[in-house]
Amino acid sequence: MLACYARNEFPNAMIKIPAFVIGGLLILTGIAGYVLQDPGLSLKISGPLAEDTKLVLSDGKQKHELDLGFASSDAAGEHAYWLIYNLNLYHAKDSSQGNYAVDQTGADYEKKSFWYASSKGETMDALSRESDNYQGAGNDDTIEVDWSKVDINSSTIRFIFKNQIDSPGPITLQSNNWKNIEVSSSLKANEKIEFKKSLTAFIPGILGLILILLTLGAAKFPNAHKHFMHAAVLIGLIGFFAVATKVGSAVSEMNLLKSEPFMIIHVSSLKPVTMLLSAGLLLIFVILCIVSFIEARKNRAAEESKMSKSPPVKKQEPKQKDSKDFDEKATNGNDKDDLVKVSPKENKSPTDKVFKKADDLKEKQSSQNKAPVEQNKSAEKESATKSTVSKPEDSTTGKQEKASNNNSKSTQQSPSKEKESVTPTSSADFQKKAPSKDISSSTESIPSKGEQKTSEENKMSD
Repeated sequence: MLACYARNEFPNAMIKIPAFVIGGLLILTGIAGYVLQDPGLSLKISGPLAEDTKLVLSDGKQKHELDLGFASSDAAGEHAYWLIYNLNLYHAKDSSQGNYAVDQTGADYEKKSFWYASSKGETMDALSRESDNYQGAGNDDTIEVDWSKVDINSSTIRFIFKNQIDSPGPITLQSNNWKNIEVSSSLKANEKIEFKKSLTAFIPGILGLILILLTLGAAKFPNAHKHFMHAAVLIGLIGFFAVATKVGSAVSEMNLLKSEPFMIIHVSSLKPVTMLLSAGLLLIFVILCIVSFIEARKNRAAEESKMSKSPPVKKQEPKQKDSKDFDEKATNGNDKDDLVKVSPKENKSPTDKVFKKADDLKEKQSSQNKAPVEQNKSAEKESATKSTVSKPEDSTTGKQEKASNNNSKSTQQSPSKEKESVTPTSSADFQKKAPSKDISSSTESIPSKGEQKTSEENKMSD
């Protein structure tokens, strides 16, 4: 019972509670990431913007028109760069530093909500390189960026709104010309799109919920426990690698916006923190599952070794008789059936030697009985030849011959019976039974009644 509990219940008890705890923490992380995140909007630029394009941001109280910059090529990455660079440097930087001065020193400055922007892929890498060039100006290590070759066909811009004064909203983006600007739905001129919270922030919560459900399924269906836990480990491992690979980009994005040249102090660190926490929880879950699998395998191996070492359960056998009874039977020459009553498993007693000696005697006797049987056959043939020549015998002689024939047949037909009748007695008894040849010869020497009468008549005549 303890072995079965160790094999079946221990892995379950070991991983069930941690799975609930880790899953619950992941759900809380997802909820916190979704609720506390700043509203945002993603745009994809697929080409050069129209010259008359006007992009206006609004929070219901203030408005800000985006500066399109001075793009020298048709590459989508360069147009996205100018939108991001001008918004962060001339709008977000001033608003963030002014709000920070009011919070820290109480300066006479009106706090404002503001927008900032970032990107991903090649455009984000080029922005990071431009930041490094700005910080290392004058050094030989600077590498200029050729924006005409950055994300030529498509580039993504992520706008984020930082609410500092409880703006009434809604937070929107409006354009008079949506040429080469892709959004979720087709828009008309001067139509607005609204900022929203991203559902991707709740991905850790979804992973935690899946892990809890799989753990419950493993507890409810013991036969499929292995499959459920393997699926949970696989999901945890995939989630860990998916989140861990994005932690670096999230950290670099935060450092880019907070460092020169932008210096946006109020950039949120929620995204990298939630990613790092989620990756850590998933890694802990995977490690605990692997440890539980190893412990279950060890317990199973220990149980199998115990089962192999433990002797099999024996059935209750009838009680053996005393050794004295077996010795008496062996010496008195009882039947074979009495000797065979002892099972082969019980032949470890001293009486086994007596049984073996009795069996050896029987084999010797059977080998010695073969010779008299062959002699009886030859005697029968001689008597048959003599009977053809001699005179008709009396009924008594015929009966004797029939008896001798029956005896010879019985010896030929049932050798096994002779073996069974032989008992481990003394050699004297065997000698009494052995000389069958003398009996046949004696029958030949006895004269018949007819011969006796003729001899008597001859005497009377003389």
